Amino acid sequence: MPEQPLPLAPPPRAPAPRGWSRRGLLRAALGAAALAPLAACSVPGARVHVPTGEAEIAAAVTGFWNGKKRSGRLDFVNYTQYIDVDPADQSRHPTLDAFARESGIEVTYNELIDDSASWFGKIQPEFASGQGIGYDLMVVGGDSYLTKYIELGYLAPLDHTRLPNFARHGGAAFKNSPFDHGNVYTVPWQSGMTGIGYDPAQVGRRITSWQDLLDPKLHGRVGMWNDAVQMGNVALLAVGVNPETSTPADWRKAAAWLRRQRDAGMVRSYSTSTYQSSLQRGDLAASLVYSGDVFQANQSGSRLEFVIPDEGGLLWTDNLCIPSTAAHPVDALTYMDYVYRPEVAARISETVQFVCPVPAARQVVARDAAAATGRRRSVLEALSTSDLVFPTEADQSRLRRLRVLDEEEEKQWNALFEPIYQA
Repeated sequence: MPEQPLPLAPPPRAPAPRGWSRRGLLRAALGAAALAPLAACSVPGARVHVPTGEAEIAAAVTGFWNGKKRSGRLDFVNYTQYIDVDPADQSRHPTLDAFARESGIEVTYNELIDDSASWFGKIQPEFASGQGIGYDLMVVGGDSYLTKYIELGYLAPLDHTRLPNFARHGGAAFKNSPFDHGNVYTVPWQSGMTGIGYDPAQVGRRITSWQDLLDPKLHGRVGMWNDAVQMGNVALLAVGVNPETSTPADWRKAAAWLRRQRDAGMVRSYSTSTYQSSLQRGDLAASLVYSGDVFQANQSGSRLEFVIPDEGGLLWTDNLCIPSTAAHPVDALTYMDYVYRPEVAARISETVQFVCPVPAARQVVARDAAAATGRRRSVLEALSTSDLVFPTEADQSRLRRLRVLDEEEEKQWNALFEPIYQA
């Protein structure tokens, strides 16, 4: 976190702000997942019948929530540095404090999640034995582990009659995802885009397509990731396939595109941990990036561009969900709805600087900018006008979701994509 009074981007060479922590964890987690993508998921677990259809889902919701009442307590677990903070006291989170004052619900907040695999491995034994995991609310990425939570019956179906703010203010792009149709179990916490980041001074022209990462003029100056999930999905976009509906035959075409790029010597490195610093130093001219990395880098003095290629980019989401063993689920649901108030979502975005799932928060950030002074005002103005934090409808229309894979499909997927960067 930068020095007071700025809760946002740092000056050049300052330590990384809080928003970078989750991105750093994402990079580390993706790299680890690429090596052992479902190691933790292989533990025994009895799959349950997942309700489908309106009648079944309604019955599941009624069955879970019938008789449950607010208790006045909430235990919330999250990734490190993934919520708003008080610049004068980074142990305090103003939106949590305001929620507690308004609702009368005492909140215990912990930042214990490092990555999807290790967190699942830690809490799965408690779930499997029917014990509570000690938390009423947790953040889970939209990946294969979320599918496991759902298949094993570890998440509570949400009562949307108690989520009016989500219905009213949640952006359309952040609803009805392929990993949770109808938001039966999740609502987005924060989101982000994967596309191409590049240095116009090095490239010398606009980049508009994934095919630009095959341009011989960029030979040896392209960054890609040691991550089978993201690499496979962007390669599907590169060959003109929507990842969400892709088939194994499509995956083979995508893998061939990546091998072509590798064998042509286009890629300087496959890394989820170093691409941002390499772009900022000029070692890379273009790279696969998260949108938030470019926003943060430019606030630190870089002049990078982020593009959603003509063939499309990826939209990923970290999600709030309630464990089926939660001791205080009504309190958790109350907080879920609270964070969909535009003024609350804005406060969180002003620190985290990811893609905000509440479009109306943009106007709140703009009002905060108008009331601010000095450096804080300029940073808030940049945030409120950034399509990297509040993507336009046109940009959203070109974003696709990751392919949801079952265990057998994941084995096929990894066999195709992992050797590309492990060779």
